[in-house]
Amino acid sequence: MKGYGLFYYIAEAFRGLRANSLVNVLALGTITMIMLIVGFFLLVFFNLQSSVQVMGERLEVSVYLKDGLTEHEKDFLLSRLKAEPGIRKVTYLSKTQALEVFKEELKGQEALLEGLGENPLPDSYEVNVDRSYAVGGRLEALSNRFSGYPGVEDVSYGRHGAEVLGGLLRLITYGGTAIAVLLGVSVVFIISNSVRLALYSRSQEIELMQWIGATRGFIQGPFLIEGMLLAMLGSILSLGILAGLYFALPHEAALFLSHTAGFEFLSLPVVASMIAGGGLLGFAGGMVSVGKFLE
Repeated sequence: MKGYGLFYYIAEAFRGLRANSLVNVLALGTITMIMLIVGFFLLVFFNLQSSVQVMGERLEVSVYLKDGLTEHEKDFLLSRLKAEPGIRKVTYLSKTQALEVFKEELKGQEALLEGLGENPLPDSYEVNVDRSYAVGGRLEALSNRFSGYPGVEDVSYGRHGAEVLGGLLRLITYGGTAIAVLLGVSVVFIISNSVRLALYSRSQEIELMQWIGATRGFIQGPFLIEGMLLAMLGSILSLGILAGLYFALPHEAALFLSHTAGFEFLSLPVVASMIAGGGLLGFAGGMVSVGKFLE
C-alpha cells in the first residue's frame, strides 16, 4: 500500500470518528470527566507541593547553648552544626535578640513581661534543615545528635509541624501515583472499547483489505490515530473546563491551597504533558483493541 502516509491515516481516523459519532461522543464525555479529575488533582498537587516547599524551607531546629560559653567554644559548635549533612543555614541568636523576638510575639500583651527581671532566655543557634528531614524520624535523630554536642543545653523543634510536613509529602507521592495509575488505566479501557466498536463496524472492509494484501500497519494506523485524537481532545476539553472553573472560582475559596506565590494554574509544560499523556493513553488503548482484533 505505497503512496499512503500520515495524512491518509489522519483522514481515515476522522472518518471513523464521524462514522461512530454517538459512541465516540459518549467516550469523549467520559474521557473528559476523567481527565478533568486528573487536571484538578494536578492543580492541587502542584499548589500543595509549593506550599510544602515553603514549609520545608522554614523547617528549623533550635539549639540552646549553656551559659558562659567562650567565643571559641561557640565557633567550634557552629562549625560542627554546619558540617552536618542537610543543614541549609545556621543563624546565631543571642539572648537579647531572643527576648526582642519574644516581645514581638507578645505584642499587645507586654504586661506579661513586667517584673521579669533578668533575661531568662539562652543564646541559641537556629538551624534551618532540608525538608527531607521531615520524614522517617530523621529530624528527631538529628536533634538527638545535636543534644550530645559540647556546650548544648537543650534542643527543640516543631515536632507536630514536621510530622504534618512528612505526611503531606507522603500523601503527594503515594496518593498521586495511585490516582494517576488508576485513571490512566480507565482511559486506556475506554479508548480500547471505543476502538473495538469501530473495528467491528468496519470488519468487512478490514477483511477485504487483508485479502488484497494490506499490511498490519496500514490497517491499524487509522485506528491508533483515532484513539489518540479521542484522548487528546478529551484532555483539551477537560483543560478548558478546568481553566473556566479556575478563573471563575473566588480566590478566597482556594486559600487553603495557597502559598506565598498565590494559587496558580497549571504551567504550560504541565498542560502540554497532560495533552501528550492523553495521546499516549489513547494510542495504548488503540493498540490493545487492534492487536486483539487482528490476531
